[in-house]
Amino acid sequence: MIISRIIKPESAVYKTLSTFSEKLDRLMKLKPLSWFAVWIMMTSGTSAQQAMSDRYIYWDMSLAGVGLITLLIVTVITTIIFKKEKISFTNIDFSLTFIIHHIIFALVLFMTGWGWLSWLNGDFFVTLKHFSPYGLVYISVLLVYQIDLDSIPVKGYQPGKGLIAVCSLLVIAGALIGIRFDDPVISTAAAVIAPFYLIAIVFPEHKRHIERARIYPVFIAAMFVSVRLPWFLIPLAILFFGLRTYHYFRYNIIFPTFAVDHD
Repeated sequence: MIISRIIKPESAVYKTLSTFSEKLDRLMKLKPLSWFAVWIMMTSGTSAQQAMSDRYIYWDMSLAGVGLITLLIVTVITTIIFKKEKISFTNIDFSLTFIIHHIIFALVLFMTGWGWLSWLNGDFFVTLKHFSPYGLVYISVLLVYQIDLDSIPVKGYQPGKGLIAVCSLLVIAGALIGIRFDDPVISTAAAVIAPFYLIAIVFPEHKRHIERARIYPVFIAAMFVSVRLPWFLIPLAILFFGLRTYHYFRYNIIFPTFAVDHD
């Protein structure tokens, strides 16, 4: 991170900003890291709906204003839900109910991005059909996050291989359904995500493969949606670099990060 090269931990400026960053602790309790998943599912609905009128649409800024306002409203509502612990992305009591709750949660976000007026006008089953590949990929990423990295030794993670295999099947199914529905966003994104799961199964020597299978699918999905909705890059960049800056000055770590190397 550039700022870490400019402002060193031993400098007076760092100490001043470190003290200031403590004031943001309350904001971090709202779990802003979870906003990435919320935003991706909502904008996926918008992207899929736009493709209904023009399959080849890309880099479209026409819905930037409405999209950003809707994103803000959805963020506030979902943050309240997270704060009340009505739903979370990791669950000690992992169960079928947990998955069902997330399917409904993802569907509501997708429909919000698609447009509730369209749904009320009779597009419910059309929306549901186009949601299916996105839902499969969403659940596959969700399942990876149920693997407790702290309980896995640096080398070898046999307990998580079965779950990763399920994730692979889900994301491959999502890619195939996306191709069937002629949706290049989800079909291509899922095809790019799949190798991360397959590598984690074939080469279980290091748990960093699990870490990559958690980090990169989120990034990949966000970037493919942004091809159609470039305005989505604005909140993504603000959140990503905002979190990195906070963690650097608060704890002297770079997070979130794409680095997964272990000594």
